[in-house]
Amino acid sequence: MKRFDVKSLVAGVIIGTMGITTVYAATGIKSATLSNTKVTLNGEALPLSKSLISVTMDNEQNESLYIPANELFEKIGYTVSYDSVKNTVNLIPGNNHSQEAEVIGDVVTEGSVAMNFTNNADQTNIAKSGAFRVKDNQTLTINITSDIKGGVVDLFLFDPDGNEQKITFGSAIMTKKIALKKGVWKYNCSGVFKDGGNIKVVGEIK
Repeated sequence: MKRFDVKSLVAGVIIGTMGITTVYAATGIKSATLSNTKVTLNGEALPLSKSLISVTMDNEQNESLYIPANELFEKIGYTVSYDSVKNTVNLIPGNNHSQEAEVIGDVVTEGSVAMNFTNNADQTNIAKSGAFRVKDNQTLTINITSDIKGGVVDLFLFDPDGNEQKITFGSAIMTKKIALKKGVWKYNCSGVFKDGGNIKVVGEIK
């Protein structure tokens, strides 16, 4: 099993928020490779949009496993933002999206909203996740409104079998329809941008 420690979480925030090239330039990293290691929380799988990274530092022999912790902290109830002026990663508790409490809920009925979220005001990033349970032959209609500039946002949908669908958007008004199969669907939305910052995503079962 690969070693995993607190510094991995800290660097993981930077990797997840700023991109691996920034971390590589700012630290003495000898090698970095993508890892297919999976993450679970309390025995439940956590689908992440970014791969974990196996890193060896210049002054170390053993590898450390780095995780995109912006997504991890979102799962356990934090909002993560990066302040480029102060070069600081901010962790804000209480985002109401901790470990997908809604997964064990009732089936989402027709006309119900399965996802409804916006980014935090005055922040140039978004990190949201959640889940919903449906029956066969339902359709998820996703309406996206965004005016961001200088970046893109990725919305990942994971079906009950773990298969992934990805929607990428920048400044756009768009609608996507997803045919659903019975079970629990999970979603993960994340991205960093320079300007704009008004994002709204609403997913309705029809």
